[in-house]
Amino acid sequence: MKKPAAVVLIAIVLGALFYMPVKANKTDYLTGDFYDLMDRNGSMHWAYEEMTELIAMGIVQGYTETVYDRNTGRYLQVQTAQPYKKITRAEFAKILYEALSFKPVDTKAAFNDRIPSWAENAVNSLYANGIVKGNPDGTFQADRQISRAEITVMLVRAIANEQDEQDVYENIEPDVNTESTFSDVTTGYWAYPSIQKASEIGLITGFPDGRFAPGQGAKRAEVIVMLYRYLMNDKSNLPSNRILLSQSNKVSNGIESLVNGNSSTVIENLMPYLTGEIAAYISDAETMKMFEAMNQGEHLSYEITSRGRVINKSSYWAEVVYDSLASFRKDDIYVEADMPIHYYLMKTGDKWQVYKESYESDSD
Repeated sequence: MKKPAAVVLIAIVLGALFYMPVKANKTDYLTGDFYDLMDRNGSMHWAYEEMTELIAMGIVQGYTETVYDRNTGRYLQVQTAQPYKKITRAEFAKILYEALSFKPVDTKAAFNDRIPSWAENAVNSLYANGIVKGNPDGTFQADRQISRAEITVMLVRAIANEQDEQDVYENIEPDVNTESTFSDVTTGYWAYPSIQKASEIGLITGFPDGRFAPGQGAKRAEVIVMLYRYLMNDKSNLPSNRILLSQSNKVSNGIESLVNGNSSTVIENLMPYLTGEIAAYISDAETMKMFEAMNQGEHLSYEITSRGRVINKSSYWAEVVYDSLASFRKDDIYVEADMPIHYYLMKTGDKWQVYKESYESDSD
């Protein structure tokens, strides 16, 4: 199983020999042990992978909270993902706008009620692209909790927008002779075509009892899982391997220089190619102090030993892997590890940036 590494991969490899304290997480981007995504028995929340990934990408936010721990009798500062938090229509518009890397538009959405200033660019852009259409009375109802059906319709419209088939799914005439995928979504339901399409392509799966609960207000976990499936599986506008490798090569070379102690200008040169979790780690002053401490009086080396290989990609996400060799020598102690390093890239506007890394280690 791949383990989270960020830029502390060497520290993890050598963790059995040298204890290095890790400071509390202070950023919205970083993933890790989310207090509310793990129960007391160590079982993960059903949306753990999807929620931690989109937080690492910076598309949705992680939170820092203070909770009372009954085991220790103390208050602890923990990181939470808030999977059961309600999501409004304006909040989902903002999330989708960021995820699709849309840009502000000059036209204003034709709604007769107020849109919060923080969501105006998102709503206007989604409206201009035919993804947001509002209610029959001309309102958008920004503060109303978004329903599972509304999310599905917006995501299917986004797919149609990518494929230059605007409105194709909404205009499908329901076939009364076709059995609905879900027991509570009839062929006459307003969102039936989109729900059927979303089910066919794996965006939605419904509940174990066969229902979809289309009118039910969506929680944060449900929203993120649907969006995650869309981002990871949409292949309508795939990037070339050349573009992906060009970006990931700059990052892998920069990390190699950083670990080997050449840190004076590495961070400044790296930042244009980074976003999300890894950008937060690299820009943290404590990270730099850690590498400086590890390189004082000790021999630490790290080398990329293979060309990058694109092993997975969608229109918005990609994974590139490199083989690498890390070694550490101090006195009569020598540790060496072959570590395939996985870099994860996301589309941000018109470019691709690395947002996370992970590793698989095989220590000698």
